[in-house]
Amino acid sequence: MAEIINQIPGYEKGSVKRISATDEVSAIFLAAQMVSDLLNKWNTNVVFFSLTGRCEALQDLVKNESSVAKLFTVNQKNPSLQVILRKAKGLVNRKSVRVVFIEGLPEQTTAGKRWLELFAKSASVPVVVVDWNNEEL
Repeated sequence: MAEIINQIPGYEKGSVKRISATDEVSAIFLAAQMVSDLLNKWNTNVVFFSLTGRCEALQDLVKNESSVAKLFTVNQKNPSLQVILRKAKGLVNRKSVRVVFIEGLPEQTTAGKRWLELFAKSASVPVVVVDWNNEEL
């Protein structure tokens, strides 16, 4: 009898996690690696929002060998968190997206962090915020 896995390890439903890289290129490589794993190993639909216009770079790096999982990418022009979350909610409901990535999101206030947490819990999906340290060393 086949076992049905409802929970992807490391991507708990309703959680928000922030991953950081040293620069923009490393952030895209890290995100592409995570997205490829979700698509190929877990057959999971993923949405990737980029506020920096890097969706094409991510698509070039991601290798999707799954016949059922899809990657949805959105080059988001409007940086408003409410707009992003509204679009993400639509994709979760219409396209059965199970993980939401947001790249380039600026540091959020307490209210913004709360919005992310509420969205993740209400949509029952993990949210991964990808950022990088843009300070000069």
